[in-house]
Amino acid sequence: MMKLICCNGRGHRLTAMTVLLLLVTGVRISAAPQIAVERPVCDFGSVTNGGQILHDFAIHNAGDAELQIDRVVSSCAACLQASLEKTKIPPGGESILHTRLDLRLLNGTVSRAIALYCNDPNNDSLVVGLTGVVVPFYQVTPPEIDLDLSQGRQTAVAEIVPLLNPHAPLSQVLCDDTNIVASLSMEASNQFLLTLAAAKSLPRGNAAINLTIRSADSNDPPCHITGFVRNPPDLELIPEQLRFQPQAESQMRILWIKQHGASPLILLDAIPPSDKLRCEIDPDPDGYDYRIYITASAQDAAAGQTNVLVLKMRDQNHQEKSMPVPVLVDQAMSDNQ
Repeated sequence: MMKLICCNGRGHRLTAMTVLLLLVTGVRISAAPQIAVERPVCDFGSVTNGGQILHDFAIHNAGDAELQIDRVVSSCAACLQASLEKTKIPPGGESILHTRLDLRLLNGTVSRAIALYCNDPNNDSLVVGLTGVVVPFYQVTPPEIDLDLSQGRQTAVAEIVPLLNPHAPLSQVLCDDTNIVASLSMEASNQFLLTLAAAKSLPRGNAAINLTIRSADSNDPPCHITGFVRNPPDLELIPEQLRFQPQAESQMRILWIKQHGASPLILLDAIPPSDKLRCEIDPDPDGYDYRIYITASAQDAAAGQTNVLVLKMRDQNHQEKSMPVPVLVDQAMSDNQ
């Protein structure tokens, strides 16, 4: 027990004050970090979509313990990138959050946010953002250009109209795929036509492409266009393999045969691997495409097996060809799975 001794008539009051002071000084207040930012929103106003916005946020630690930033999450991974100089900020210190907003695919009112997750006990996340209006410098019709060789087209076009006055007319076009021939022509004083064609080296398959169109004046923003190229094989199977469930009940799949070449084949027959599968051929009356209905039964006995459906076809020289199509039956699920 603590004993307090007083030497004058004010002893009772001093004793109470002393006890209060001892109690106050005996309480320990825990130190804690405090995340803060002076300006959480950057309003970049009205800009064209030809470039990017760069902005730095100063993240402060207003507390008296180290601030730890655990995660930085952007609301749009495709257009808004963020990086923090330091993830550990001492009391009274700061770290710079660098942000880059890509405006090329944005249009109209734009609002993007970045969340910072930290060890502040009173505010474990802080949100900063960028907002403004993005005005397109160019109007592109269609917005994405598609070159689909499966439809028999050899070229694809897009119209480009500058909505603001450039310093010089568009004259240069760059495509990131060397198998695509891109050309630009002026249709009117303020209208341009972009034309895509496939080079002989274009491989089979599908590919995404990116095009950049510029004027001769570096002060003019570039026009960025995305596109898609489809160059399927002469004969296309959709899907490339058939997959069934290991069940006794009947189930049906559809196999499409689409032909894009100049010398299509004629489908003579579809031969299933067993009598548990039946095929019904539905030819396209206007061409050489086919739809095959495959009905399977009692596939529980074929669980885990892979067989082959054989397509018998004939070319224009009356030569017969066989085309295998894998038929897969999934593994049966055990009772304890």
